[in-house]
Amino acid sequence: MSGRVLVVDDVPTNRLLLRAKLSAAYYDVFAAENGTRGLEMALSEQPDMIMLDVLMPDMDGYTVCRELKARPETAHIPVIMVTSLDTPEERVRGLEAGADDFLSKPFNDLALFARVRNLLRMKMMFDELRLRDLTSRELGLSDFVSEQDIEPDYSAPILLAPGSVEQGRSWARYLKSGLGAMTIETCSEREAQNLAQFELPDCFVVNQTMMEGGDGLRFVSTLRARPETRQAAILLVVNKGDVETAAKGLEIGASDYIEAPFDPSELTARIRSLLRRKCYSDWLRRSVRDGLKMAVIDPLTGIYNRRYASQHMNSVMERARDTDGYFAVMMIDLDKFKRLNDEHGHDAGDAVLREFSRRLQENIRGVDLVARFGGEEFFVALPDSDHDAAAAAAERIRRAIEGTAFPLPRDKGEVNVTVSIGVAIADGSDTDAEAVIHRADRALYEAKEGGRNRVTFYAEAA
Repeated sequence: MSGRVLVVDDVPTNRLLLRAKLSAAYYDVFAAENGTRGLEMALSEQPDMIMLDVLMPDMDGYTVCRELKARPETAHIPVIMVTSLDTPEERVRGLEAGADDFLSKPFNDLALFARVRNLLRMKMMFDELRLRDLTSRELGLSDFVSEQDIEPDYSAPILLAPGSVEQGRSWARYLKSGLGAMTIETCSEREAQNLAQFELPDCFVVNQTMMEGGDGLRFVSTLRARPETRQAAILLVVNKGDVETAAKGLEIGASDYIEAPFDPSELTARIRSLLRRKCYSDWLRRSVRDGLKMAVIDPLTGIYNRRYASQHMNSVMERARDTDGYFAVMMIDLDKFKRLNDEHGHDAGDAVLREFSRRLQENIRGVDLVARFGGEEFFVALPDSDHDAAAAAAERIRRAIEGTAFPLPRDKGEVNVTVSIGVAIADGSDTDAEAVIHRADRALYEAKEGGRNRVTFYAEAA
């Protein structure tokens, strides 16, 4: 996996060493000699990852990291803090400054490249989600949110898969006191798998050797393979110095690892960082999903719009071809709707459209599709419907609208509403959705010309 890496270090030898190691692995590496220059290059070059020295004369790494994470242009770039100060306090300080990971000098090459590959995979995933979110924002379908704006959610339990009962209890104490988080402790790999499926935790803490001979790496792999736990945060706990297991864990899907024994504050700092990243990822996915939904939903009535209906027609026609059956299309128009708007105001017109949409949906089947084509014009697709079924459905809709007056907003009374409906019947030989819709539209025109508040079929119109 290639990527562009910015190395920020005030010592030329360190810059050359990291450049040589990363370039040999086919990463594109460029360097900055101090924190100020590092910030400038991060903004202008937009690297895929930043390796940031802690001790620098003009601006230390913690300050640079906080600046990077505070700026929308660079907040998404993973940062590995690099230092010779290998203490829990320094690691926690780096994580709290926003660093995604922490490496101590001298480097272990296996640990270095495992960390780099893991963070670059994460960056690629986030870039894809952010690109889709950007499209939604440009269309006005969502707002910008940075990862630093997201507060971690501790309401869901954290599942603990320890190596012993005592270890699990100590982890639970740390997370309770440090984060106020609820935990679920497991005693075997099988129990952990069952609980993961039914409890759906946002985060897992997994020891490399689980109780009753369970394999922590196998459990991590299982979590990543299951759709319901694929997006969870996973912290792998490995024995001190066991870099090989740690690297393998990252390769198969662990989000991060920590070496035991560890300081409780480092555990809570890493969990806090993982959960923030998980919440941000979830937010981006929801934003993309909601944006796509908004693109095909009419905002006033909450039903589908014409774009969705046109695509849906392809499925209806395909089903008719497969079953050698019929389907029906209705075009519905509220009679004299302009007069209603002129007499009662547009807020009254909007209220009528919303109530009409509700009644329309109540009087069709679950397999039928309702869409608003614009203004007061609506569309209904009825799969597996012949002339008689369509006639019964259309008349049921017409009566539901005519039979009960529509309430107006702000207690302004009621108004009687009627609709005209044009229906076209088609079968598997029809391959042009717009042509079928046009036939229903012509039937609607005949219904309105014939006096409104009636149902007309295309064959009768012809």
